[in-house]
Amino acid sequence: MVREPAQAVPDTIAQRLGKLRVLAVPYIECSEAGDLVSFSKPKGETHSAVWVEMEKQISLVLACRELDAHDTGFEFLASVAELLRPRLSGGEMERFSLLLEEELRAGVTGEIDEDALAAKQPLVSTRIRRQGHSRFERYRDTSFVSTAAEYMHGLWHDVQVRVGPEHLPVPALRRRMKLLAEMFPPNPGYSVFAKELEEE
Repeated sequence: MVREPAQAVPDTIAQRLGKLRVLAVPYIECSEAGDLVSFSKPKGETHSAVWVEMEKQISLVLACRELDAHDTGFEFLASVAELLRPRLSGGEMERFSLLLEEELRAGVTGEIDEDALAAKQPLVSTRIRRQGHSRFERYRDTSFVSTAAEYMHGLWHDVQVRVGPEHLPVPALRRRMKLLAEMFPPNPGYSVFAKELEEE
């Protein structure tokens, strides 16, 4: 379930995270006592992934009973992206922030997924930009995680680009993927774009 997507994670990201142990379990139950592994479907809230960061290792627990292998693989990549975000250097965060500011100035209203779109909405109709503004930081962090997950998803296998007003236009999506490829180059044998697109 996670071997193929794990091989697509760029080595530079894997090195940043360090040792990562992945446990696939049926369900992760949210309880008052904390998160619990459950072998039968919990009646209350559940998580799709949780992790514990220790000094020498991160233990990532993925709930997979109701997900197919692809969705479990994507959940793994989304967790890797979430773990990467606080490990970005100031320069990497600055580059991504500048790209988002450029998109906002250009009037790009779509986003890479629903979470990033929801975080972007308060910024679309205002002149709020990043100067220490918590709304921009929340949007930047959400957008980075979603973009990094989709970047690794595209390295894992061909993906279909979604179009429409709520989605990123193809030129903006391409700029994001190029930036991520510069910051975290694909492993040998993996590519961001199809060969015919790379030649353009």
